[in-house]
Amino acid sequence: MSPSPNKYPVPLAEDHPLHDLIWRQNALPMTALAQEVGLFERLQDQPATIEAVAAMLDVAPRAAEIMVAVVAALGFLEALSDGRFGLTAVGRTYLLPSSPFAYGPFLSADHPTLDKLRRAFLAGEPSQPLAVNMETLSIERVRKFITQMHATTFAAASGLAGQDSLARVQKLLDVGGGSGSLSLAIAAHYPQIQCTIMDLEPVCVIAREYVAKYGFEDRVGAAAVDMFQEPWPAGYDGVLFGNIFHDWDVDTCHFLAQRAFEILEPGGTILLHEMPLNDTKDGPLTVACFSISMLLHEKGKQYTSHEFKAMLTHAGFTDFRSVPTFGYYHLVSAIKP
Repeated sequence: MSPSPNKYPVPLAEDHPLHDLIWRQNALPMTALAQEVGLFERLQDQPATIEAVAAMLDVAPRAAEIMVAVVAALGFLEALSDGRFGLTAVGRTYLLPSSPFAYGPFLSADHPTLDKLRRAFLAGEPSQPLAVNMETLSIERVRKFITQMHATTFAAASGLAGQDSLARVQKLLDVGGGSGSLSLAIAAHYPQIQCTIMDLEPVCVIAREYVAKYGFEDRVGAAAVDMFQEPWPAGYDGVLFGNIFHDWDVDTCHFLAQRAFEILEPGGTILLHEMPLNDTKDGPLTVACFSISMLLHEKGKQYTSHEFKAMLTHAGFTDFRSVPTFGYYHLVSAIKP
């Protein structure tokens, strides 16, 4: 049976302020780290690309990009038309130690958040892995993580569900679907769609609880599959990834896109629900700061729409689209010919 209209909730407003509150708290530690490693002095005389910044600082390109994107979004650097970044007047006036108006270090060197960020930045690896390490977490930690993710995606799912990219889908595989927040919204909006949440078994247990809560047991199922180690179920004309690609490096994203391409029916749709970074990699600030969380806890970053297009095109998809849905989210879609 379908849930009654008043059982499935619809948000009254978008959630920009909440994401601003959650992710922007790391903007100050990242700027303090940029001061510490001398980013602003290194760009004083000559703008540089992200790759050049990575070489200057002897860090991974991902780490350099995240730092540059955050301080550019704050207005201390500017993206130039040739892909280089240079100091703005604000950055030159207040963040160069040689300036008479220079602000001193924003945080002490032993500040706990700065220390954690420094270790991840220099190592190029997450200091506290979460989603990329899900199979090793305790049941209690899995439940806490999935509950937190549900809270930050449930409202945005309502914006995803109304997109016309889903209108022709009949069977949807929600890869790494977590609590099922996206599948539930899709099922509420499109009665013709049968959804399968694919995730690890401990996550599927939690997902089934949410599905039962909203009365969608007849149209939303859960399949316990390790997406990297086991075959994916076939026979789907839609494959959805909600906040999955941003957890992983480009090579892993290529693998996921290729697997989706292989199991999709011809004419099927791949869908990514993500918060994309600007193609110029200088904002929005909240999205750039979301990448800091990826640096601390995962192996990826917030990708640009152009990068998503390259990944999906590499796998064989065509007809790429990126459409704003809710808050900072976009629905990225492409078609298997």
